[in-house]
Amino acid sequence: MDTKILLAFFLALPNAETDLANDPALKQLRNKLDQVNQKPEITPKDWENIQGKLTAILKDNENNAALNQFYQEILAQLENVEITSDLLPTQAELEAEKTAVRKMGTLGYLPDEPPPIHDTESKEILNIGIVILSHDEPKKVSQTLLQRLSDCLKRKKGS
Repeated sequence: MDTKILLAFFLALPNAETDLANDPALKQLRNKLDQVNQKPEITPKDWENIQGKLTAILKDNENNAALNQFYQEILAQLENVEITSDLLPTQAELEAEKTAVRKMGTLGYLPDEPPPIHDTESKEILNIGIVILSHDEPKKVSQTLLQRLSDCLKRKKGS
């Protein structure tokens, strides 16, 4: 699974017509991301499970039809964008969005345990997802954290 699939979902989240904060499928996705994030290496089976959770959210509920449409559009736009760290939220921005209600532990690897090089971007995206899905207002925090990436997509679409 390409991390752009997760990013597309998180970018589309603010466009959801329903409040997904208490959606059980969203909680399952958060739990899966947290579980996978604790592993030293992400396997294809892990990505398959995450993809299944996303598909369930996007297609299982007719209230999410608009979310699915935005997701598909954003995913197509992301195919032509190189995701660089300057487009993603910083660690400080992620820390600022952690809520007091839902305390989270260390995200991803501890500083003395660097991730394998090929998993670094994946872990960053998982961390972003965990923060977004753990927040009381996932739609709002998704928009806040991914604003730079969203602006980049709007500029590319406009040109």
